[in-house]
Amino acid sequence: MAAPVLLTIPTMDEEGAPPPAPASPSRTPPQQEPKPAVLRWRPPVRVTSEFDSERRLFSHRLSCRVLDGLAKLRLRISHGAGGGGILWGPTDVGLLARNFSVVVDPATRGAVLRGAADLAGSLRLRASHNTKNCQTGEQSYYIHVGCSALCLSMSCNYEYDKSIVSCIQLDRCFQFKYHSVKEQQGEVAITANLRDSPCKIELSSLVPPNGPPRATFFFPNGEVSIKEKILDERDRILSVNGLVKSRVLHGVCTAVYNDNVMSIKYRYKDDEVSFIPSISLPSNSLSFAFKRQLTPLDKLSYWYNFDTNYWGAIYKHKAHKHLKWKAGYESDNRLGWASLWVGDAGGSTKEAPLKAKIHLTLKVPQDNIQNSVVVFHVKKRWDF
Repeated sequence: MAAPVLLTIPTMDEEGAPPPAPASPSRTPPQQEPKPAVLRWRPPVRVTSEFDSERRLFSHRLSCRVLDGLAKLRLRISHGAGGGGILWGPTDVGLLARNFSVVVDPATRGAVLRGAADLAGSLRLRASHNTKNCQTGEQSYYIHVGCSALCLSMSCNYEYDKSIVSCIQLDRCFQFKYHSVKEQQGEVAITANLRDSPCKIELSSLVPPNGPPRATFFFPNGEVSIKEKILDERDRILSVNGLVKSRVLHGVCTAVYNDNVMSIKYRYKDDEVSFIPSISLPSNSLSFAFKRQLTPLDKLSYWYNFDTNYWGAIYKHKAHKHLKWKAGYESDNRLGWASLWVGDAGGSTKEAPLKAKIHLTLKVPQDNIQNSVVVFHVKKRWDF
């Protein structure tokens, strides 16, 4: 038989509690090297670069937040690629804030200043000044003052070298506008709304007047205007122009009449098909456009003009948000082309993969295939 194993009993203190376990050696984290003083206060910098092969032009934009994020400092530089094109484009430095901005052009030593302020609860002031034009002997000022209340709205725009626009609106039933151009005549307009109807009438005339005022009647489905027109023989006639829009057979029909020419267009669209025929009178020029959503990712478009026998077709495939391609043909230009987009064309570069957007296009002339060209546009963003 094996000898019994003796177990050691931990000692107790006077109150019967076991002694505390020995403390483990403390692990102190390694000390990090302090950053240089320049890097501690430097704000994040964003650099965006673009290259257009067709224009052979590089464009760079550097921006960062300053003044604790209240303003943004921006620098724009553009220069041409080797082998011709633009050597150096316009460069500007700007300080942009919510209610104030200044953009300086170092080449011309000019600047554009813009500012806005709320003078009262319903009174707002906007102003801008271009010092570049002052160096050439011109003046360029723009001032806007607006005031709005429950039943009264007033605004005035003053631009030294172009125009003056004033507007007074009383409730929803009356509106007065005055437009004056320095080099030409001014214009004054009065608009009256019918209180219990969505229709309104507008009378407008030149200042100084050279004939009877123009009358325009607005209604929910369009508008009709009557004005006096001067012919080549100095004869005066009344000219009627108008636009009418209405829903017909699950689509929208639009008729536009202007200077004895009428254009009628019908647009039908659902989740899969779009059909748009149009005709112009009295020339009887007929054309139509057809679009078909083949799948959620594929779409086919086709148009044809019966008057000129020109036609075109485009096929579009969208793999996902950041990748799509198109291919098409244009008979009027006798040109076939194909394009590839990497990155959302209408989105921000920040959301694109690798913060880069690429657009490639191949153009193949039908008459001379050897002169096919490839153009591309690249946009890349870096955050430091």
